[in-house]
Amino acid sequence: MSTLQAVAPELVHTHIDYIREGLECLGPDMLRVFAGIKAEPVSNVLPKELSMIINDLAPACHRITLFPTHNLFFATHCANLSILPTSTPALVELPVIPLCISFPEVFPQLSTFLYTKCIDHLLALLMPLPTPPSLYCDDPTTVMPLLTQFAQKIADMYMMKTLLLHIAKVHGTWCNTMALGIADKRLWCALNTAWEVLLTSLAIYMGQPHLMTEST
Repeated sequence: MSTLQAVAPELVHTHIDYIREGLECLGPDMLRVFAGIKAEPVSNVLPKELSMIINDLAPACHRITLFPTHNLFFATHCANLSILPTSTPALVELPVIPLCISFPEVFPQLSTFLYTKCIDHLLALLMPLPTPPSLYCDDPTTVMPLLTQFAQKIADMYMMKTLLLHIAKVHGTWCNTMALGIADKRLWCALNTAWEVLLTSLAIYMGQPHLMTEST
């Protein structure tokens, strides 16, 4: 709550679930703001603040390692963040917050989910094929036949290199989630679903499906 108090003191006495529900409604529109933001680090040293060039709806031309976010989204979802400073509205300079995450290359997927809370969009980024909604909407004890069928389809269509690439994405997102201390049921549902499917696909591809099917 100290992080939330630093970025939005007027919300400190509001129940955290109520704030998250409100942010879920605002998230997609706020996420679109970043389409007009281009971040340019001036050196290889992490700056304390970052000058921003803002062009309305300007397309991003380069891949960057600095990720613009709204502090309120991370203050309300990440238990392991330090106190977040606020920016000065009159200046076009934003504070830079260093995050100790192991897999920055999959951070955008996690950040987007916190804005949209869209589980199917997250799974589309983590999985090689669209995931049947029943795998994460129905009772987990009743979906094993469908999970195995879906895993078989993936194993038939993709080589081990692709399977391992997507497993690495899921593992990286899990590590970042743990590092930030995010406790979101839909996020963990997506990660668990992707992990079970991909490991089952890998076991099937290797000719050892019993490694997964017998343990579940």
